[in-house]
Amino acid sequence: MGRSITWQEFKPLDETARREVLAAVGEAVVEETAVFQHTTDMLSYHNQLASLIHLLQTAHARLKAGKSASEWQLQTVAALLLDALIFQFLESNPADSATAPPELIAALQAIVPIEAEALNRYLAHLAGYTQYQWELEHLAEYPPQNMAALMLEFLAFAHKEAEVAYGRSHLIRQLLPTYFVERRTGQLNPRQDLGDLMRQGRPIIRPKPNPHPLAPDSDTLPRFLAKLLNYEAVRPYPAAALFTLLPTWLRFLQARHLLTPTEASATLDDLASLQGDMHTFFSNLAGDEGLATTVAQWPL
Repeated sequence: MGRSITWQEFKPLDETARREVLAAVGEAVVEETAVFQHTTDMLSYHNQLASLIHLLQTAHARLKAGKSASEWQLQTVAALLLDALIFQFLESNPADSATAPPELIAALQAIVPIEAEALNRYLAHLAGYTQYQWELEHLAEYPPQNMAALMLEFLAFAHKEAEVAYGRSHLIRQLLPTYFVERRTGQLNPRQDLGDLMRQGRPIIRPKPNPHPLAPDSDTLPRFLAKLLNYEAVRPYPAAALFTLLPTWLRFLQARHLLTPTEASATLDDLASLQGDMHTFFSNLAGDEGLATTVAQWPL
């Protein structure tokens, strides 16, 4: 296979042709991991949940049947499949999306053991019925369980308040917490030349202090995005989702009283300097003109 199908190639295909393409990608999940990842990213970004589920079901069956698959691969695909099925249910059953019907429970239990009560709690959180009263100190050091719960609330907020599909917002569910951890631990600081460090009297370059632990900044975010856009395998869809959903993230933080309007405005002003480079990158990226269009409309 080798080359990933682009959105412009995939979008006009009929259902039969789509399923054939996705079946081939799913069957090659072990040999063509970059193609598989790109395709799942693309389908998630465009919220093509039925197609995404078909791809993930094919890949999951292939991994379970094969001997060369790692346990990590199997767990990763299973987790993506669980979420895709849940997102499909939430978007098709808005009136009572906090109670899992038997058919959803059965579909999920075919992948991993599921407890109905725990699933209903998860659905209530994702649907926005459950919210915690957050304090900034609960999140300043980024305890994984707290950030995971906060991101679930963000997905619900983005869906209800900004009409962002679950598939797209899910792309940054792990990405945004990872960015904050890497920034806090210094992994996104400027690289220094060894010679500079050895010369006496040469000042050490330090990143600018960040005013808020949950607000991205224009010093470190470009380095994080560069890892998605400049290294193999390139992941344009998560990068586009992360950048374009930041205004929604800042509105969410304000709604949870974790960010003041003044801080949100200052953060947007700071991040605005990145829009030009991001738009140039996506304008030159063949296969999906919609990415550049969405970046051009930032911060809407």
